[in-house]
Amino acid sequence: MTRLLMLVEGQSEEIFVNRTLKPYLAERGVFIEGPIVLWTKRLPSGGGYRGGVTSWKKIQDSLLPLTRDGNAWVTTLLDFYGLPEDVPGYQEARGSGNPRDNVVAVQERLSAEINHPRFIPFLALHEFEAWIFCAPDVVATHFNRAILAQKVQQAIAQAGEPELINHGETTHPKARLNSMVGGYKETSDGPTLMDKIGIPAIRAACPHFAGWLDLLEALAQEI
Repeated sequence: MTRLLMLVEGQSEEIFVNRTLKPYLAERGVFIEGPIVLWTKRLPSGGGYRGGVTSWKKIQDSLLPLTRDGNAWVTTLLDFYGLPEDVPGYQEARGSGNPRDNVVAVQERLSAEINHPRFIPFLALHEFEAWIFCAPDVVATHFNRAILAQKVQQAIAQAGEPELINHGETTHPKARLNSMVGGYKETSDGPTLMDKIGIPAIRAACPHFAGWLDLLEALAQEI
């Protein structure tokens, strides 16, 4: 059995993994344990607060204990958009150049920093919510507003593909959804839409996600 520990950014990602990604990978022989939501603050009395990324140290504090599991693989589901400035390689990656190459460069830096043979870093390009843009008709039907299909298609046409919807403060994927819908609920609408869209459609429209999924599926063949 191939075990996979997954560190995720927040509740939306946690629900998506539990509802959609975990059963998909389990059918292929890879079993996610968790997922584990990123710690943002631990209390001396025990417990604390989870969700959101505030610093590279917080990522390390949540990630390093997972790498100590001797026979599990470890991966992440964090957003490239909005990473803390102290994340290795992030400031350089915010510059010009191909966004996909830039996010891969940051992932490679994270791999070098953690330096663990079973660690597969992944950052959603540019944001987890970009995957919702894979299916304009599903978005329109979910919110019962036909005009949304056209708006989503326009956003894709402007960017080139869902994963290239960008780093802009008012134009990153979640901001665009909020503007289009006017009542987008991150932890309910997001995971529900992705479950309706399905892993195969997201994979087909999002090459960076597809590359990550290829790696995770291949773990079933590892000894």
